[in-house]
Amino acid sequence: MEKIFYTKKDFEYRNEIRDFLAKELDPIKEEINIKKEVPVELIRKIGKKGLIGPLIPEKYNGTNKGFISHVMITEEISKLNVAVSVTRTPCILDSYTLYRFGNEFQKEKFLKKIVSGEKIASICVTEEEAGSNVAGIKTTALKDGNDYILNGTKKFITNAGLADYYLVWCLTDTKVNPRVGMSVFVVEKGTPGFEIEHPYGLLGLNGVVNGVLKFNNVRIPKENLIGEENKGYQILMSTFNIERITLSSECNGISLAVLNDSKKYARERKQFERLITDFQLIKIKIAEMATKMNAARYLTYGAAKLAMLGEKFAKEASMAKAFASKTAVEIALDGIQIYGGNGYTTLYPMERYLRDAKFFQIGGGTSEIQNLIIAKEELKK
Repeated sequence: MEKIFYTKKDFEYRNEIRDFLAKELDPIKEEINIKKEVPVELIRKIGKKGLIGPLIPEKYNGTNKGFISHVMITEEISKLNVAVSVTRTPCILDSYTLYRFGNEFQKEKFLKKIVSGEKIASICVTEEEAGSNVAGIKTTALKDGNDYILNGTKKFITNAGLADYYLVWCLTDTKVNPRVGMSVFVVEKGTPGFEIEHPYGLLGLNGVVNGVLKFNNVRIPKENLIGEENKGYQILMSTFNIERITLSSECNGISLAVLNDSKKYARERKQFERLITDFQLIKIKIAEMATKMNAARYLTYGAAKLAMLGEKFAKEASMAKAFASKTAVEIALDGIQIYGGNGYTTLYPMERYLRDAKFFQIGGGTSEIQNLIIAKEELKK
């Protein structure tokens, strides 16, 4: 299917990415899973290689290679260890937000450092009562002279403590509907009153740092307001579309890894004195896995192509996210079944693929929310 979306330069670039990842990530992909730690230096190398900046112009340390390259890069990283990609994702989202809505000062001060990998970023929206309902956030940023005073708590924040820059969505007008009273700020690590806690672990994504942020009278200069005051909800909806394409690509990376590993295992594994590839049930399972995976990738690349053309792609991004996450879980379960008892052990990566895949049906907008977005678009007159 790549021939439909890739140019000759894209294929050459993919080979370059694979060579880089074969050297920097492949040798440590299982070590990351066991130690539950993504090396900060690896993220810096990924940035220096240009793998954080495909959506950002060269002026701000990006490569400007576009959405197709972004999907391709994300798949390639995720095939090896999706936790590394998930650590990279907030850097992608924050750099996009800063480039699209930030001013020149913010682009010079924050954007260039995120894109190059010098600084790590975090996107901070979710709260105890504001998950799927992002308009339910309670964190406030009230004006005080030339500053804003932030108070509140954020939960399930990726790169909590690891990141240098945090893009925090807050209410700047508590008297109106949050959709017209929300703003977004850059908060730097170490700012007085800004505390980070890690009260829980995760089922999968070993190595991803996730935690709780607490803001207690955190003073932020007005220069850290991204875009216009009270326009944060619109900014967030735009950023979410990029997130859905990114997470879909991560799901597809997992599916590619499962299918590749399953085919290799089936070609070597014998039962009843025959390779299990001789059994029709295994052949059917492989065929169904490949078909689902291709369908998910077509949806994802299709959404990326629309974005590249400057067309609306919110519905297509939600379709890709919902279908690719469901597909990744189903393919991971099928992979475990092909491996049999071995698939249920930690001797093989199948159990990791399943644990990692489940996250994507929840994180970045649940599958149920994606379906509501799709239905809303489909039912428009």
